[in-house]
Amino acid sequence: MPVLSGRCHCGNLRFEFETRHTPETLPLRTCQCSFCRSHGALAATDPQGRVVITAGDPEALQRYRFGLGITDFLLCARCGVYLAAVAEIEGRCYASLNANALERRAELRQEPQPISYDGESAEQRRARRAQVWTPAEVITGAH
Repeated sequence: MPVLSGRCHCGNLRFEFETRHTPETLPLRTCQCSFCRSHGALAATDPQGRVVITAGDPEALQRYRFGLGITDFLLCARCGVYLAAVAEIEGRCYASLNANALERRAELRQEPQPISYDGESAEQRRARRAQVWTPAEVITGAH
């Protein structure tokens, strides 16, 4: 599987995304929530892939929750970049990546699909994410 790398602007937060997609074939979504719209986020996931997210300085990893309060949105406290959303579901971690943080972002070719998740219950949201988000691991204090 190809490995796509990404990082925040200052490099403190990074990810290594094993995916069956190349940047040209990676499906993209634009969540219509106010957080994602205000960050201009492009969501990318691969349920058959895997992602490892690392924070070199754990003090600069900012976690933000809103709405249903079941997801951590990972931002760099140094440079302000939104890197990923992560959720723990039945003891496993899953992530949705901000494709704007990909090192090969210029190679993205898929038209982003606007998606609205309004009206989902916490249970429905967890079930959907367990099916379509990428299995993930978050490591702090290492690069």
